[in-house]
Amino acid sequence: MADTTVTVTEDTDEQQHGPDESQQPDDQHGPAGDEQNHDDSESGGDDDADPEGADQLGDPGKKALASMKAERNAAKKQAKELQKQLDQIRAEQERANKSPDEQAIDAAKAEARAEALEKANARILRSELKAAATGKLRDPSDALAFLDLSEFEVDDDGNVDADELADALDDLLTRKPHLAAQGGTASFDSARGKPKPRKKLSKADLEKMTPAEVTKAYREGRVDT
Repeated sequence: MADTTVTVTEDTDEQQHGPDESQQPDDQHGPAGDEQNHDDSESGGDDDADPEGADQLGDPGKKALASMKAERNAAKKQAKELQKQLDQIRAEQERANKSPDEQAIDAAKAEARAEALEKANARILRSELKAAATGKLRDPSDALAFLDLSEFEVDDDGNVDADELADALDDLLTRKPHLAAQGGTASFDSARGKPKPRKKLSKADLEKMTPAEVTKAYREGRVDT
């Protein structure tokens, strides 16, 4: 009889107080902290973005920032070249383990890919350069005649640096302002709102021009015959 009483008493105490809360798993906190740290570690920054307050820098600060960007871009370009060299070394090592016939086939494929890539990049450069010259040059195709396409690069994604194209066109217009589109350097008749007739070029003028410019001048009827 005594044993039965003790058992009932212990069960009653457990029902009143419930299970020990200290033994329950702590699900309220969860891995939120870990997720937040993970997000912070992956957030990173935009390498191309100017630091906060860059627009408030004076001329010396802006020059220093431009110099830092130039150094960073040069480092990126160097790293890219080193990666290409490493890939080439690996390819040569793999090719050394192949038979002469397999090496000949791989060489032919590589040559075909390189030729196709060169043609595709040339088309991209011509298209991008003419697009960038539209609105700046009277004849956008002049950009192809006066600029060397080999000075520009097409990245692995088929993109061209727009800033490099713009700088090259600005430099071209500085050297040859007569190539500028109307509205830039062309003069207008204020009374009628029409462009003034362009001056006829003399023999002395032609002697100062390149063969391509002379040909273009004859084609446009600007030579005094």
